[in-house]
Amino acid sequence: MSHICCCITANPNETKIMKRILKIVFLIITLLILLMAGYYIYQLYVVPKLTILDVPTLSYPRQSVFYRYYIQSNGLTVTFGGQNMPASQVTTELEKDMKNIKSSGFDGVKLSYSFQGNNYLADRIALRASQQGLYPIGMLQGYQAKPKDRAFTSEEMAEWQKFVRDEVSANKNTIYFWEIWNEPSLFRYGSPEEFVQLLAATYPIIKEANPNAKVVVTLGAEGRDTSFEDKVLALGGGDYFDVLSFHPYGANPYLQEELIKEAIAHERLVVAKYNNRWPLVISEIGQPASEVSEEEQARLATFLYAEAAKNKIPVTWFYWSDERLPKDEVTGDGANWGLIRFDGTERPILEAISITAQGSIKPTQIVTLRERSLRPKGLHLRKTEILRTRKSAGCSHRPDVLRENDMVTELL
Repeated sequence: MSHICCCITANPNETKIMKRILKIVFLIITLLILLMAGYYIYQLYVVPKLTILDVPTLSYPRQSVFYRYYIQSNGLTVTFGGQNMPASQVTTELEKDMKNIKSSGFDGVKLSYSFQGNNYLADRIALRASQQGLYPIGMLQGYQAKPKDRAFTSEEMAEWQKFVRDEVSANKNTIYFWEIWNEPSLFRYGSPEEFVQLLAATYPIIKEANPNAKVVVTLGAEGRDTSFEDKVLALGGGDYFDVLSFHPYGANPYLQEELIKEAIAHERLVVAKYNNRWPLVISEIGQPASEVSEEEQARLATFLYAEAAKNKIPVTWFYWSDERLPKDEVTGDGANWGLIRFDGTERPILEAISITAQGSIKPTQIVTLRERSLRPKGLHLRKTEILRTRKSAGCSHRPDVLRENDMVTELL
């Protein structure tokens, strides 16, 4: 039996060429990896240090808006509000939002910072806002990290203080306004005495980390019930904040003209009682479109802003856009609070607020909006939904667990 042997001999020149090609490809890949790593390092560590907002001369941004969002990482894609998109698109969407907020006449953006949560995204949004000339307002909240009505244990307090120090220090060039807790009269931190202790433990840390920071506290958020505010101030809580906030909410609808007037008058009396120690702000107020028509929502907002302007009280509107949350998400007893609808179109309220943000509101504009709200509902007006009646004006209304704590791998 004969054997036929076929041997294929590689051409030495071809082998050398192939090795050279592989070497070049390897060098290109290595260079790309180094460039990407350098870009991320630059964005994460250099850009935040280079982004510096001037120390504000005002005690609080004149017109600001709460930026709420829901984001969930799905690997290479994310769910941002009600939309699925590539992770890389989130940066573009955030930049677009900040530009639109700025062009609408706002000069501040409020963000939530959660104790024992991942606040990476809040930091990046604050950076993007700052790059548009917007002043971020950080709200330090922790009620979701412990049982309601209980103060921190000593271990939790130490962790809280570290959380505060880290966030204020990391954002000392861009965030000059920090609010301690969210509506402590509703989302309780123990008793009024224990809340004063929280303020005493938090205030000096903020001031140490950023001597230019203003500390905000909301003591009035229960309609006509002012007992919590009265107790905190009587206990000396006013020594541990710079700006006094209140949220003049009513119940079904949230915005009620007489209650707004009463709340402003009451807070002015409180400040006068304490020798005008603190400027007043409304650090959160809103009206869901599920309770009233969109035209009535705009009219009520115009009334609120006019009353605030007369008393030189800055306002933070709750919130920017329904597009950044799951569809028809219920907050408190209402849905569709945003200035932007879920489909990305503007509600009439945005124009109404923009008018006040760019100049003083005129009485004729309020009358015009009132007349519109009394017209038969047109095609663009949504039918008012029937909501469950709140038990009282002082009941809890917005569980602000903003669900922004899922890490998105894309650099924002």
